[in-house]
Parts: sequence; structure tokens; C-alpha cells
Amino acid sequence: MKNIRLQRSEYCMALVIITLVSLTISTTDWVQRGMIPSFNILFSVVSAVLLIYWLPMVGSYSVVMKLKLQRWWQQWLVFYVSMLVGTFIWGEVRALFLPLQGIGWLQAGLISLPWSVMILISVKFYLSQKNLKVEQQLRKQAEINLLHSQLNPHFLFNSLNTIASFARTQPERCEDLVHDLAAVLRYSLSHSSMNKTTSNEQTSHRVKLSDELVILNKWCDIERSRFGNKLDISFDVDENLLDELVPAMLLQPLLENAIKHGKKQPLHIWVTVQCEGHYIFIRVRDNGVGFPEVFLNSRNFHSSDMSKSMPETGDSTHLGLEITSARLKLESDTTLFLSNSPAGGACVEFYLPTGSKSC
Repeated sequence: MKNIRLQRSEYCMALVIITLVSLTISTTDWVQRGMIPSFNILFSVVSAVLLIYWLPMVGSYSVVMKLKLQRWWQQWLVFYVSMLVGTFIWGEVRALFLPLQGIGWLQAGLISLPWSVMILISVKFYLSQKNLKVEQQLRKQAEINLLHSQLNPHFLFNSLNTIASFARTQPERCEDLVHDLAAVLRYSLSHSSMNKTTSNEQTSHRVKLSDELVILNKWCDIERSRFGNKLDISFDVDENLLDELVPAMLLQPLLENAIKHGKKQPLHIWVTVQCEGHYIFIRVRDNGVGFPEVFLNSRNFHSSDMSKSMPETGDSTHLGLEITSARLKLESDTTLFLSNSPAGGACVEFYLPTGSKSC
């Protein structure tokens, strides 16, 4: 109760669980006594649920929240006293309708003690687990934000140099490229803000594939202007996947890595986005020199956490791969697979789960 409160749905669920447990125990008790089900017995069971559990839980929780009681023994004491009073009243009410004696304060205290301890421990344990989960989500979101922020300046300088080269010779083309770069930067920054929050971590920094491809094509236009006929980038995308959600700015680092390390002219890059069952299959392949065998063999690219095997220095040879691998693990719990294509060139592949049952 100290850090995180129970939500209304969680509170109702707790009451339902306690009700079912109480009804089971009470019904078993009456059956063992050989009592025939009747209105009086039903009244006794229902009144026990209301007076021993529901009202004490609701009342004590309200008192704890209003008085902001933080110590566990203060919370337990309020709950115990509430159950004690409720149990005593239930005993008196039951005696009015059934041939049974009322419950004294001592007996009411003995009944309330184990139940109050058990319920409080259960609630505290649940809240501690919930608090731990929230902390893990916040830590994960902070790591994702950090990875996004590393992408922002990564392609900026080369793009500005390209645009500057058109300023005098092709001013109209220069203007178009400025608009493209502005769109890319705006898109990148909007999905890497450290202040960005979401009620659902699974959709954080996720966009429609169609929106991602629009921005990616603007970035590709800048690169095509930079390299001219020395660079060709083609896309093969399943149109049925255009509305699927994918992590923002996911493909751009892979393309940039291919351009930087392809070392072949003309360089051809093929981007494939296809549906395979319940997954989106994405491949970025080029006709360049490929990954050095020493590079592939020295790192376990097929492990579940490739990012840990990448160098931690700021001048990583394949920084784009490192960032993308870490993002895939954090945001989608999936793995980046690297290999050399039999036809020559580097090949990067990974899978993303679809939002629908099957694409």
C-alpha cells in the first residue's frame, strides 16, 4: 500500500476471491454438521462474507489510504480491529436467526487473527510484485529511450553534407532534401523523447509499418542523392502488413550499416517484409563484401541477447547493428540474425510478432 495502490478491478477481484474462499469454507462446515440447506443457512453465509470480509476490507483500506498509514503494523492493526468488530457483529446477527450462541470478543479475536494476517500478507506480496514489475517496465523504457536517442545524430552529418552540395547547383533539389531530412528528424525525435509515456509498454515507440516505410523512403532519397547511381535500394513489402505495428526507426540503422560496410559499387540493397504465419519476417540483404568471417565467428549472433556480445566502446564497427539488436530484445523479445548470403553480401534477418492472430 506504500508505493502502489490497488486498482478498482484488482480490489474487486480480491473481494471475489475472498468471497469464494469464504463460501467454500462455510458450505463445507454446514455440510459436515449435517445441516439441511435453508434460507437461514444462506443468510448466515452471506452475512459472514459481508461482515467478516467485505466491510472490514473496504473500511480498513479506506482508513489506511485516508490516514496515509505506511507502516505494516499500522495497516494490519486497522484491518484486524475491523475484522474483529465485524466477526463479533456477525456472531450476534447469526444468533438471531439460528439456534446458535453468539461469538464473544475472545473467539472473534481468534477467528480474525489468522485471516487478517493471511489477507494482509497476500495483499502486500501482490503489491510488492506489482511494484517490481512497474520498476522493471520503467527501467526497460529508459533503456529503449537511450537507444533511440543514440540514433538521432547518427545520420545527420552525412545528410547535411549531401544537402550542402546541392545548395548552389540544384537549389530546388536542395529544398526537397531539406524537407525530407526535417521529416526524418521530426519522426525520429517524436519517437525517442525521454518524456514519452504510454499506458501499454507493448505499444511504446511503435508505429504502423506504412508510416515507417514513408519515412524510410525519405531517408533513402537523401542517400540516393548522396551516392547517385552507385546506390540502389529496393523494397518487397507484403501490403497486408502495412497496418501492423513495428518499432519506429528500426530499419534505417540496418540500411545505413549496409551502405557503410558494403564497400562495393554499385551497391544494391534489398529490403524484404513478408508474412510468415504469426510473424513479420524482415530481411535486409546487399551485394557488398559481406561480414568478415572473423566478425561472425567471434560473436554469438544467434543468442537471445546479441547486444551483450557487441563491443561497448563508442566507436563500435557496427553500431547500427548493436543498437538494433538491443532494441529488438527490449521491445519485441526477438533476435537479430546475421549471415553472409550464398550469392554474396551481408544478410540481416529477424522476426516480429504480428498484432493479429495470423497475417
